[in-house]
Amino acid sequence: MTQEPYADPRALAQQRLEAMVGRGELSLAEFSDRAAKIWSATCPAELEVALSGLPIHRAAGPTPTPAQPPATRPAGAITVDESQKKTSVFDTLKREGRWSLPDDYRLTSWMGEIYLDAREAVVDRPRTHIQLDLWAANAKILLPPGVSVAVTGNRTWSELKIDEGRYDIRGGPHLDFEINGFMAGVKIKILAAGERIPKTWKWF
Repeated sequence: MTQEPYADPRALAQQRLEAMVGRGELSLAEFSDRAAKIWSATCPAELEVALSGLPIHRAAGPTPTPAQPPATRPAGAITVDESQKKTSVFDTLKREGRWSLPDDYRLTSWMGEIYLDAREAVVDRPRTHIQLDLWAANAKILLPPGVSVAVTGNRTWSELKIDEGRYDIRGGPHLDFEINGFMAGVKIKILAAGERIPKTWKWF
């Protein structure tokens, strides 16, 4: 009898996580945390704990629109939303917390800084392309364990530092970083969500 592929229940469990990441139902950090628990499981009970609380995927179809509560006036009369800002000049572009990371995401900085914390980011596909253009600028990128990354691009008189630590990659989401720059500095660090960022890493 031919053995079915991916017969390992841990591999099947991770496939479920990968599908949920591709649908935007899990952040990269949530995938990283649950995948680590899956591969450390030594019995069905531990595997069940690793998958507990996951939403059940239902077939696409019309869903009823929940009733909306009455609109309330925010605490401040004016709010500033810079989540759509894609270019910085002498200032900082920052993305952190839980945010949507679409494919072909592009940020540009002229003599400024880009701070990209993708640990809680939500992607909508297995492979996502991100482009950073740095002109006499710096970029700092934080990623969760378990996410595979490829870095390409054209950089002149620039420095790229990568601190990936020690972790295993077993499939999962993939990020393609195209980093172009002139007189640029780039730091990429793998760090689990919730872990404190080392002070020595914060500064170039």
